[in-house]
Amino acid sequence: MKNENYFFEPGDLIAVFGGEIGKDGKSADRVSICVVLACGEKDLIVEDKHSRSYSRSSPHHKVPKNICHRLIMDPDLLSQNYTTVPKVGDLVLSYTRDTFRDEPPVQLAGILYKTVYNLGRPDKSTLLSDGEMKEVSYDSLIVLQTNHKK
Repeated sequence: MKNENYFFEPGDLIAVFGGEIGKDGKSADRVSICVVLACGEKDLIVEDKHSRSYSRSSPHHKVPKNICHRLIMDPDLLSQNYTTVPKVGDLVLSYTRDTFRDEPPVQLAGILYKTVYNLGRPDKSTLLSDGEMKEVSYDSLIVLQTNHKK
């Protein structure tokens, strides 16, 4: 499969894909964020942005262009876009996962009934879900649909 995003320049921020090929199947579900240092006809020399090495081995890697994807973002968008603020009456989803336990994430959808503030910030929220009131962390909420009847 040819990568349509084949033009790279030194300094570009890119995603370099990795994965597994074995008896259980194939996957391309690993990504390293890198900076392009040099460009060849079909290969790149890149440096991994997040794993700095202080060993004698080279921090640079030779990778084929076909497993890379250029990442572009207008920096102005970083200060112009925000997550949606959940409001009473909105349909929301609470998504939580305890990183210290080997359990699946807990997802709870419902109507936002109220939010409790602590030290000037939203702390806990109560959702009406399946006819019951359930308390969740405010930070776990995303808005699925806003209530337009306000």
